[in-house]
Amino acid sequence: MKRILICLCFILAAVSCGRQEKELKERALELCNYIPDHVLKPEAEDFMTPEFFKTLSEAWDAPDIDFDGPGYGEWLFYFVTGNGGGKPLYAVKSVTLKSKEEAHAVITVRIKDDLSEYVEPEEKAQEYGIVMKLVDGKWLLDDFDNKKAECIDYIKEQRAKCESGELLKQLESDEFYKAYVPNFKKRVEAYYQKYGK
Repeated sequence: MKRILICLCFILAAVSCGRQEKELKERALELCNYIPDHVLKPEAEDFMTPEFFKTLSEAWDAPDIDFDGPGYGEWLFYFVTGNGGGKPLYAVKSVTLKSKEEAHAVITVRIKDDLSEYVEPEEKAQEYGIVMKLVDGKWLLDDFDNKKAECIDYIKEQRAKCESGELLKQLESDEFYKAYVPNFKKRVEAYYQKYGK
């Protein structure tokens, strides 16, 4: 009888793990729709941890003059965000639950195998890491491909350039860009009002 109970416990645990893995995969695919690709959608806030959304928002708003900040790049490529057409061009390869105590899950996303017509061979082989965190009973996007750290570094860099006057000097030193100085000053002022010093 004891052996039967032990076997039942193992079976129930396996079924529970399988169900949780399926739920995490489905949630990961849903969250992929809110990974920014040129645009940080306002509705993404409901699908990200507050810290991650604030970090992305600040990075998106950080004043720049080179048009090379996070808002100008394609993060995880257009097909991961679903911006490339009707059906998503990505799939979940694996799910790793770090621990129940940490409430973190790491998801590996890749391009679907049957989509070679859309991507270059080297892109097809790429995999992307998505971190989800359990917050108030909901799995939310907490990072992807280490973009949180990249954004934090970018924010620090842009703030330093604003505070040193480097960006303003660059604009003022170019005849063509001089006309943008008043607009840039307004952007910097609005940025600091919104995110503080």
